Amino acid sequence: MTELRHLQLVILDIIKDIDIVCKNNGIEYYLLGGSAIGAIRHKGFIPWDDDLDIIMTHSNYNRFLKVCKEQLNSNKYYVQEGLVDWPLDYSKIKLRDTILKEPEGYIPATGEQGIFVDVFKLDNVSSNRFFAYWQYVCAKVLLCYQLSLRTYKSADLKKKILMYLAFPLRCGYVRDFFRRQVERLNCRESEYWGFFYGRTKYKTSILNKRIYGTPIRVPFEDTELPVPEHYHEYLTKMFGDYMQLPPENQRVGLHLLSVDFGRY
Repeated sequence: MTELRHLQLVILDIIKDIDIVCKNNGIEYYLLGGSAIGAIRHKGFIPWDDDLDIIMTHSNYNRFLKVCKEQLNSNKYYVQEGLVDWPLDYSKIKLRDTILKEPEGYIPATGEQGIFVDVFKLDNVSSNRFFAYWQYVCAKVLLCYQLSLRTYKSADLKKKILMYLAFPLRCGYVRDFFRRQVERLNCRESEYWGFFYGRTKYKTSILNKRIYGTPIRVPFEDTELPVPEHYHEYLTKMFGDYMQLPPENQRVGLHLLSVDFGRY
């Protein structure tokens, strides 16, 4: 078994435990992005993928973190809560007694470094185009701040420029202004959800809630995991022809620098 396949199987065990907690508490979630492509195109992990991402509504996200801290085995898992246990605005469920080192580190590099599943949230987005775009811009400004906290050993010029431009956002009151803007608009019910953390552009960041709909479970390795109800429309809007394999030089993982599986 290759190291990558070993990592995928350990991540699979993590998501199975997460899935049980979500089922027991009526928390709906979806596989996100490449993880959803893997489910539909490969019925599991994309062969070269080295992580797994899930996403849920803001209210489910808050409840999810609470019940995970109460119901996941704390001797086995560490719940790394976004903006609490680290400065980024998403969370990780990490497997204790393992170490996964990523090419992109953080300053300061503290806390658990275990193998993980990423947990993101969907925000309500205004139906008004002006407010929607303003929310998108504010969220991307905050993302630039978060990028400035990373230590990119192989960052390209564009990424380095963004990191330096975002340095003033380390000033709390400037950063809080943009965060309040995002949160204020998120409080308004609308027909749209936005996912702002990834590398998505404006048009693919914001989708009608109908596209996500009620999660449907599809085969994923030796289990079933949830994807958006209208997954074809979702994946087409996000990736175009998602059933087409990328060029071979793009079939690489993004997160694995080195891994220690411990007893797993």
